[in-house]
Amino acid sequence: MRILVAEDDAVSRRVLEAVLERMGHECDVTEDGDQAWAQLAQGVPDVLITDWMMPGLAGPDLCRKVREVHGESCYVIMLTALSGEAHVRAAMDAGADDFLTKPLDRNQLAMRLAVAERLHALRARVLELEAR
Repeated sequence: MRILVAEDDAVSRRVLEAVLERMGHECDVTEDGDQAWAQLAQGVPDVLITDWMMPGLAGPDLCRKVREVHGESCYVIMLTALSGEAHVRAAMDAGADDFLTKPLDRNQLAMRLAVAERLHALRARVLELEAR
């Protein structure tokens, strides 16, 4: 799958990119929400993994914009140091499909990406059927 990462912390960004590439995904990385939004103008990835707290456009605001402009075409995972039910609810209300807390748990990420891949395949099948 093609994955866009929006993460302002350089170490976290590099680790996430390396993990995703080892899993076999094509990965584009950006340093903040503004750069991610600009990258989305070039094409919508299968998955967006975004941090919550970033300079410029924060994760929840990025999620809202993605949903307003691109609808449900991109699976959005909020990956953040924030935790608790209120943050999970706020992320979902902003349009995130899933929520993971830092530090990165590779197994949890792999499971979320498996769900994203299934949904991506389902969307493609629906579009194929609609085209007939």
